[in-house]
Amino acid sequence: MRRVFVHTALFRICAPVVLGVLTYLLILLIHNAVADINKIFSNQELYVCIGLSFISLEVMRFAIGLLDRFGKTLAPKRRIAVQLIITLTANLALVAAAISGYFRLVIGFSIGSYELNTFLILFGVVGLLYNLLYFSNFYLQQENKTWLDEEKKLREKVEADFTMFRSEINPDLLYESLENLILTIHHNTDQAEEQIDYLAGIYRYSLVNRQKELIPLHDEMRAADNLLQLLNYHHDGQLNMLADPFPRDNISLIPGSLLVSIDSIIRNTLISRKAPLVIRIYLEEDDDYLVVQHTLNDKLLLHGESLEAFTRLQRSYSFFSDKPFVQVKAGKDNFIKFPIIRVNESQ
Repeated sequence: MRRVFVHTALFRICAPVVLGVLTYLLILLIHNAVADINKIFSNQELYVCIGLSFISLEVMRFAIGLLDRFGKTLAPKRRIAVQLIITLTANLALVAAAISGYFRLVIGFSIGSYELNTFLILFGVVGLLYNLLYFSNFYLQQENKTWLDEEKKLREKVEADFTMFRSEINPDLLYESLENLILTIHHNTDQAEEQIDYLAGIYRYSLVNRQKELIPLHDEMRAADNLLQLLNYHHDGQLNMLADPFPRDNISLIPGSLLVSIDSIIRNTLISRKAPLVIRIYLEEDDDYLVVQHTLNDKLLLHGESLEAFTRLQRSYSFFSDKPFVQVKAGKDNFIKFPIIRVNESQ
């Protein structure tokens, strides 16, 4: 975390000069008329005010440094009270000693109570402002640090979800496909070979692209078609996917996006000959989203693991796009919207 600004070299050099000039001008205005300032202005007195300002700021900075080192266990409110008492006491004591010594040793007589009180009031106000600036800057940095820590944790969680999403293998799909294959292989070896090809294509796609962050849309569509063809053996051909022609540009998706979405849709939808499932995939008119649309016909008991995978997919997209991954249920239809990610291939 950055240091509080009162500890920076620039502030320690410039602040006493500015404060000393302002303090001297205020003292002149308090004791004399404005019109007489040009006549009574003294460089020596100005340098004394600058020196007093330097002493005032440095002793308060030193007191704050000691509190930072030895007062870490103090509660915030107690720390504010203790710091105000210590800094103001040390500040006013040294300023009073320094100005009294200057009058006795240099000018040759003791400073009057009125003049001394004027200095103490001015530097007391300086001490209050100094502490106010310190605490405002300190707690602003603390708040920023808290926000940054929260953002870092959120980012780490998204990255972990993204990594898990890319590396996971759907065990339910594997077991169900093997069970269908066992049933099919005894009476139709050709269909069994087709199932093996579709299953191998899906897992080959997952394994080859598991280390990639993004994949072209057309590659994802081919894998989704293999998944639909494979699951059609289990659902007696009642699954259909209608995809609009897509432009062959730089549209990309997270690997497995459509696979997870379609698998979740199929596992949580009632499907029969009287109610086949038709999944339509298309781009919105403004080309900001890829939309997966289907008719709602939810099962009474939803498949938990597929929903969890779908949720991780939603969080993973926040890693690549400022636009949200959304699911909208409108009337009888469900719309799953993937934010379009365009990759500049020249980079």
